[in-house]
Amino acid sequence: MMKNSVITRSGQIWKLALGVALLLVGSFVPLVDSVGMSWTVGTIIAGLGYAFALAFIRCPACKDRWLWHATLNAELYAPLFKQSACPACQQDFAAS
Repeated sequence: MMKNSVITRSGQIWKLALGVALLLVGSFVPLVDSVGMSWTVGTIIAGLGYAFALAFIRCPACKDRWLWHATLNAELYAPLFKQSACPACQQDFAAS
């Protein structure tokens, strides 16, 4: 499924992976006392990961912020992970 997604085809899977990694680190590392990360720092890291993904995963052709619009309209999540074309401008990244 992810292999043919518009996020993967447009070369932005690393942005999604980084955003998810920061979100997970910020959420779970404060649970481990030996690490010494406070809940405040963890929350900031998680928020930055989420904000990074919202701001920088975008269509190279029309500059539409895919995850931002999917946050506002949940019906847009499926096309991002199942189709190879931009949901906004229909630019197909399958040939790229």
